[in-house]
Amino acid sequence: MTVPPFDTPFAPPWWLANGHVQTIFGSIARRSLPACEQGYLRESRVEDVTTSDGTVLRARLNLQPQAAPLVVLIHGWLGCDESSYVVSAGSALYRAGFSTARMNLRDHGGTAHLNQGLYHSARTGEVVDLITTLAAQHGQRGTAVAGYSLGGNFALRVARATGLPSVAVCPAIDPGVTMQSIDHGPGSMIYRRYFLRKWLASLRAKAEAFPQHYDFQAAWPLKSVQALTDYFVREHSEFEDTQSYFDAYDLTGDALEGVHATVLIAADDPIIPAAGFRALPSGIDVIETHTGGHNAFLKNGHFESWADDFVVAWSSEMFRDSAQ
Repeated sequence: MTVPPFDTPFAPPWWLANGHVQTIFGSIARRSLPACEQGYLRESRVEDVTTSDGTVLRARLNLQPQAAPLVVLIHGWLGCDESSYVVSAGSALYRAGFSTARMNLRDHGGTAHLNQGLYHSARTGEVVDLITTLAAQHGQRGTAVAGYSLGGNFALRVARATGLPSVAVCPAIDPGVTMQSIDHGPGSMIYRRYFLRKWLASLRAKAEAFPQHYDFQAAWPLKSVQALTDYFVREHSEFEDTQSYFDAYDLTGDALEGVHATVLIAADDPIIPAAGFRALPSGIDVIETHTGGHNAFLKNGHFESWADDFVVAWSSEMFRDSAQ
């Protein structure tokens, strides 16, 4: 289902009309939360859900006083339920009358201690289990999924597995291409350092939580996402090699055949090249803006995100026949 056009198209000021500026400001300039988002965080409650295979995943819920549609938000790789883009979208959805659940992928958001097994990006089943559980418990008026970056990839996999309405913002559909963009694309010195720092911090947290099981000493000297991925797959996964690992969550080609979902991308995203979305199956509605960077879509000098407007409008369209 195609999202209807907005009354106000995405038209940021000239000084924000650059993918790198959008991406960097979207990461660092939105850390000071407005009062409405601070209140939204204070009013959330934690819920730990045990999935069918015994995995424990954490979500933070903001439920409307009366029954309302539920939107589950999935952060990107090495983000969390308190990432600025997740909080701003969740707060906007809540103000629009939706209940929200901001989930954490395994080992994200300070949850390294909840499971002995390490996170990897192909753990689809536990995410599907978590979302179906949240839908059964809190989505009496319907449930939708909104994912960002790698979380967008998960959102599309959830749509494939469950048929739930899903929107993916800048989804990482081709893991190999994404890795090469981080390591070698324009601005790679900044992005590579950012992701390496966060990934190594995540591994340190895991080793501290389970010191008898993990020793990541060989990871500390590695200087590229590819080198760290190769090490991780070889030493700490069930996959034969990195390509086999990527194949497990690659969504290019006909991987999304028969899936109905919406994708929002920016032509100048420095992490997820827009060209990868040209040949998706017809059931995927792709909305492309000329600028917006990665997960940013900053629309003004207050660093408010047009992607929040988009997700709220999309959710309203999905549940237009449901009482709010």
